[in-house]
Amino acid sequence: MHLLFNDRHVLDIATPSVTQVYPRQQRSYDTANPVDLSSFGETVRAPLGYIVLGRSGDKASDCNAGLFVRNDDEWVWLRSFLSTDKIKELLGAEYKSKPIDRFELAHLRCVHFLLHDHLDRGYCASSTYDTLGKNCIEYLRARTVDLPKKFLERGRV
Repeated sequence: MHLLFNDRHVLDIATPSVTQVYPRQQRSYDTANPVDLSSFGETVRAPLGYIVLGRSGDKASDCNAGLFVRNDDEWVWLRSFLSTDKIKELLGAEYKSKPIDRFELAHLRCVHFLLHDHLDRGYCASSTYDTLGKNCIEYLRARTVDLPKKFLERGRV
């Protein structure tokens, strides 16, 4: 590899010795060991986004939506709370009856969803108002849910 703007420095990067072909379709799953949500104590109706952050993107008609939290106990709650059925419920009338893939990124305290064909035909060809994944993630974060009061006492994000 030649370094940009410096032809005198060349780095040799060896070919990886171990490679793997990944399946085209990633395994989708709800959490293996959900915790009883009542174990988190008293709840307060508030927007999900008061404690949950989001990152999203749009790839043609698909919408990637990752929802994540700051603390370990919030992560235990989030992965138990955010099932595929719960996302369908939160989407409400915006749910397009298309497949939704779900998986967890524990090291990021994130539950990630891939909403297939959620954005119609993509940004340049959509007949819907929601052409961007950013709109979808903020819609989900604005939805009012029962949040554990002890998480809210830490302050909003």
